[in-house]
Amino acid sequence: MDREFTKAELYEEPFPWTIICGQVYAIGDFLASHPGGALIRRAIGEDATDMFLAHHGPKSRAKSVLAEFWIGRLKGQEAIDLDEAWRRRPLQLHFWRRLEVPLRAETPSAEAMALAMLSCFGVWCFLCYALGCWRLNLCLAWFWQRHLDAGLHAVLHGDFRYDLRLQRGLFLCYSLLCHRAMEYYHGARELQGTGMSKHWWHHIYPNDPGRDPDWSTMTGLVWVRRHHTAQWHPCHRWQSWYWMPVSMFVEPLLELIQVACSLLEAVASVLEPPNGAWCLRLQHLLGLCFEVLFNPGFQLASFLAQPPLKALGTLILAKAVARLLLYPFSEVQHYMPEHMCDTEESEWVVGQLKRTANLEFPNRLAWLLDFLMFHGDSHQIEHHLWPAMSFVQYHRAAPMARAACKDLGLPYHSVGYFEGYCKIYRQVQEHRHPGQPMSKASTGHWTLDS
Repeated sequence: MDREFTKAELYEEPFPWTIICGQVYAIGDFLASHPGGALIRRAIGEDATDMFLAHHGPKSRAKSVLAEFWIGRLKGQEAIDLDEAWRRRPLQLHFWRRLEVPLRAETPSAEAMALAMLSCFGVWCFLCYALGCWRLNLCLAWFWQRHLDAGLHAVLHGDFRYDLRLQRGLFLCYSLLCHRAMEYYHGARELQGTGMSKHWWHHIYPNDPGRDPDWSTMTGLVWVRRHHTAQWHPCHRWQSWYWMPVSMFVEPLLELIQVACSLLEAVASVLEPPNGAWCLRLQHLLGLCFEVLFNPGFQLASFLAQPPLKALGTLILAKAVARLLLYPFSEVQHYMPEHMCDTEESEWVVGQLKRTANLEFPNRLAWLLDFLMFHGDSHQIEHHLWPAMSFVQYHRAAPMARAACKDLGLPYHSVGYFEGYCKIYRQVQEHRHPGQPMSKASTGHWTLDS
């Protein structure tokens, strides 16, 4: 039966639903068996058209699976089928047709690498936390911090799809080690299972200062270069010289204080009434404790086995090294050409290409380390074009994406590893004149009035 729903009517329904191309689907029976993992829950109660077409190509069998859950149309919005949706997105369709590699590898190589890396991380934890190998800690804490974050990102994107039980196991490991990040991916505890998360809005409007929540909610971006629509706070000349020490020491110490406060709040929430959600609050507390114990960014386990001052000094230095080495990663993750005014309406894929960039590494060793961190930043463009693609396939898809951009006259941005430092430093220097407004010169570049 062809039924029309209003948004108000849908919000009153007791079942999980989503909207794709103006069609309404009841997806409650499909959530647990979705091969892409738990992120499908972020489509509940939202128009998931952009994300569905980004994850499923025109020849995907997801079209036939989705048809089983169709219940009607959304009133006041044009309802079209998926074939018509692809005809209206010729550029995105072109990229899918140029893609000659499958989204996942033919062998479970991603799963094998994740298991091997988690085993190596366990050995590293024993050497650094229990035996006190502080030099090894300083050398590799940044690497493991980035790997764990990328691992959670990969598993939530459905990267490990060969076996659902293995996928759930990897999800459990990475979500415990990066428990605080779950709110970013899944929403706050009271909103889990409904609505788009911050991460999904980042994928729909990447690096858009007005709509991407990363620009307003993520920490550690105070000194990262901004588009002219994301206002800088002018600074004095003497202030422009300490942006690096502030980023390396002050901000990490503030993060430690914030985590300690979050831990105390979690303890308090377990002790206070009402008791209805007590198990969920206890689960949150245990997850937070596990992260604080073993995550390289906090290392509480080392305080239990080493002299407190040694453990604290090692942690502070390790966080400083991590912030220093990972600064270019933040630069690329939040890439925005300073002088781009993207006010015109364009196809979804064009916005992805304009505001994403790949990080270029200076040598093969750096590339290998990035691969072991699941290519989190050297293939940002490919990840945003095909979010469901496994990280082991990025290097095969990159030449095709680059060639397609060249043929269509679309941007394909790359940023050098050390270029991130230079851009941050240059913009900090440009804004060291307090009280002077920005103006647009005849060249189209935004400069300080003299």
